[in-house]
Amino acid sequence: MDINTLLAGGGAIMTIVIVGISVVFSCVVTIAAIGIPIWYFQNQRKKAEALMATGKQGEATILSLQDTGMRINDNPRVKVLLEIRIPGYAPYQIEKTVTVPMIRLSQVQVGATVGIIADPTQPNNPDKVGLLLR
Repeated sequence: MDINTLLAGGGAIMTIVIVGISVVFSCVVTIAAIGIPIWYFQNQRKKAEALMATGKQGEATILSLQDTGMRINDNPRVKVLLEIRIPGYAPYQIEKTVTVPMIRLSQVQVGATVGIIADPTQPNNPDKVGLLLR
């Protein structure tokens, strides 16, 4: 066997290895692209369910409203300044960024009062306050 025959055989093996690595990498990327969003939204749903189970209801007045320019499924993402009132707590203000369904946008206007639910252990944490839009 000469050197050219050995190199030609090695090239075929190298091609098989590269194709195999490419297939494995493509599978990993595909699984991550599908799995990460599913995990994220399940985690968000669990947080919302926990807040609904243990949260305290109250109301908030929208003091300011600012469009962030971002849209999620054609629904605007807005920054709101809220004055929160929960029975048993002193009124306080938080700033929160939320995605508002277009059909509910008329409820989220400056001066409007909306229902809220807040985690009683962290009522000042914007991530632990949810708007109850009807």
